[in-house]
Amino acid sequence: MDNHNQPGRAYSYLMMAGHICCDMSQAAAPALLPFLVAERGIDYTAAAGLLFANTFLSSLLQPLLGMIADRRRMHWLMGIGILLSALGIASIAIINSYRGIFIAIMVAGIGAAFFHPEGGRMANYVAGDKKGQGLSTFAAGGNIGFVLGPIGVTAAVSAMGIQGVALVQIPTLLMAIVFFALQKKFMYFSTRAQREEKEKTDKNAGRDDWPGFFRLCISVFARGIVQNGLQGFIPLYWVGILLQTPERGALMVTVMSLASAAAAFIGGPLADRFGFRRLIRIAIAAVAPLLVLVLLTRSVWVATVLLIPLMGMLSMAHGPSVALGQKYLPAHIGFSSGITIGMYVSIGGIFAPVLGKIGDNHGLIVTLSVVAGVALIGFISSLFIKKPDAKE
Repeated sequence: MDNHNQPGRAYSYLMMAGHICCDMSQAAAPALLPFLVAERGIDYTAAAGLLFANTFLSSLLQPLLGMIADRRRMHWLMGIGILLSALGIASIAIINSYRGIFIAIMVAGIGAAFFHPEGGRMANYVAGDKKGQGLSTFAAGGNIGFVLGPIGVTAAVSAMGIQGVALVQIPTLLMAIVFFALQKKFMYFSTRAQREEKEKTDKNAGRDDWPGFFRLCISVFARGIVQNGLQGFIPLYWVGILLQTPERGALMVTVMSLASAAAAFIGGPLADRFGFRRLIRIAIAAVAPLLVLVLLTRSVWVATVLLIPLMGMLSMAHGPSVALGQKYLPAHIGFSSGITIGMYVSIGGIFAPVLGKIGDNHGLIVTLSVVAGVALIGFISSLFIKKPDAKE
């Protein structure tokens, strides 16, 4: 019997692996900031500008690519996205100018834009009935990428200088080849899933719940701003306020991402069992208080310990939010994925220059206090998320 409910668990992990490699490149940008600030003399606004470069064009492309992917089969976008993300970051090894680095990081962001909408849609197709678990596994791949990326970047740059960043991209280049080689299998999963989608859509005309989806997006975007702000400014906070080395500042990206990856695996099964909305609300409610506690302490060890539940609670809601968005828009899964996966990161990068300007004018403590305020907005908006027509 052809069991569509569990079409391929191995392919769920393959999608996670692709997400790992793609986001390893994205993670290189915040991990490089302390080194670039120390070695190139750029200020906080310029540093935030690099985060902006990685996300601005990406944020414009992802919803568009998601809509196109909902109408046309474009599985090759995943391989192209992984390839561009690797080449963009690797090219920093031979680029010295700020403008050149800005463009290189923008190319990596375009790669992420190519991968995430189609990757999220394919992750849905191979997840079967366990959408929360399947999408959380896929989302966890991004968190793991943000763990491995800073580890590799910190080790390589510490040993070889900025030129060492190219070595970290070798696994990503190999993963791009794997995704290009599996186009026929991706087509098989897509054809089968889209056939069932069409049958459901024909029986349930007007099933897309756009108002519900946009209410969800407010919470998603708030969490994206918070996560990007923490990844960009916590390393600088460790150096500028807690008086740690740039290497230890970059290491905090790894600590945060490791906590995020572990929490992402937990969030999906909990959402499948207890409900998506409840999990999202409980998780985001803890973020602002934990961040305030980080800012109140001057102990490096206490602050590091507090970062673990802080990032864990923030990331626990990510996979369930992706799955919930796809429940709101079952006929536009690609578009939903482009927003809840791609723009989750991109919106934070767009807001990064604002945080950078606040940092230059008022200091890092005020900047991270603003981030805590955004987390509070995310919690309040989560209270207005309604239950989708599909069963939670």
